Amino acid sequence: MSNRDLQGTVESQAAVDHRFMGEALALACGVPDRTWPNPPVGALVVRDGVVVGRGAHEGAGQPHAEPVALQEAGEKARGATLYVTLEPCNHQGRTAPCAPAVAASGITRVVVAIRDPNPRVSGGGCRFLRDRGLEVAGDVRSAEALELIWPFVATNNFAHLYVELKTATSLDGCFAPPQAMRQAIEPVYLTGASARHDVHRRRRRVDLVLVGEGTVRADHPRLDGRLAAADSDVPRQEPLAGYVDSDLSWTGGFGRDSYLVFAGESTRDTAGRAAVEKDGGQIVFCPERGGRIAPADVLVAAAERRVLTMMLEGGPRLAASFLAAGVVDRWLQYLAPAVLGHGVRWPGEFGGGELPHRQFSPTRSESHGDDLLVIHDRMRFSDVLAEVMT
Repeated sequence: MSNRDLQGTVESQAAVDHRFMGEALALACGVPDRTWPNPPVGALVVRDGVVVGRGAHEGAGQPHAEPVALQEAGEKARGATLYVTLEPCNHQGRTAPCAPAVAASGITRVVVAIRDPNPRVSGGGCRFLRDRGLEVAGDVRSAEALELIWPFVATNNFAHLYVELKTATSLDGCFAPPQAMRQAIEPVYLTGASARHDVHRRRRRVDLVLVGEGTVRADHPRLDGRLAAADSDVPRQEPLAGYVDSDLSWTGGFGRDSYLVFAGESTRDTAGRAAVEKDGGQIVFCPERGGRIAPADVLVAAAERRVLTMMLEGGPRLAASFLAAGVVDRWLQYLAPAVLGHGVRWPGEFGGGELPHRQFSPTRSESHGDDLLVIHDRMRFSDVLAEVMT
């Protein structure tokens, strides 16, 4: 075989692996409910170019993706290739390890997107399979696979609640035009339809979407993922919605049947409590410090309600407080190609003085219509990717 023919064969196999790993990633993304605290995983069994088994992990205590796909494949797994978005585990957890089951199934080739990010077990599953004569290939759509489990990785297996901050501003840093220029109480969208659709997709991947009381007053948001309801590659489960209102001053209702309100302890016997609870709000009482609720206390209270992942939206004051507290893991900055000149901006006391002790590193940028999304992470994404590529 000539070098040219060999190169063509390699490229052809790479294209096949890329396509089938994409299907495995879609399986991992499309489970009905979010899988946290376990990472989402998808698996595909392919024999002679035909998919004969599909599987996805659907949550803690449920079967892992690999045995689900192998069970569907049955005897057709012999001589087949297994595509899996995360290295098959080789340690006992709530379920039996997957690597021995893969080896016993008759699978002859395994394509793994990324290794297990846990350094104590990373590489163990791949090594187990190679030691038993299976061909193990990797580095196929690795960045996409790491992105899928990023909250799990960025929090070291949820040692703390994962916080994703989303901001949308004009090029000159305005969040919205002045209130006097607004004609009605309704959301003001600086970004276009494509960017808003992307936000709704991201909402469906978190447990809670949180804003401040000022945003509820101004915009009456629903904080759901309705624009992504028809997308097959995001969870169908809607996120919880909530807002922070330390003194329960807002009693005008909310756009959801059930929602959370993070309020100060001093509001337990107020008229605001009765009004919010009548509207369907569940009040989460938090300690007060100088009449305000600290971001750390919001996160503690949310975690007590089994919230593991959160998207922080809304106005600049709430965003600034969470950034200053150093609790934001990822910052999604949507930039609209507009210059407002004046409007709602960052609070004056934010951003001055010494550099904060927690810095962000740029991960990537994406175009959504005419808008630009810039993603920054507290943990350097590229460094982690280099560690988990097989």
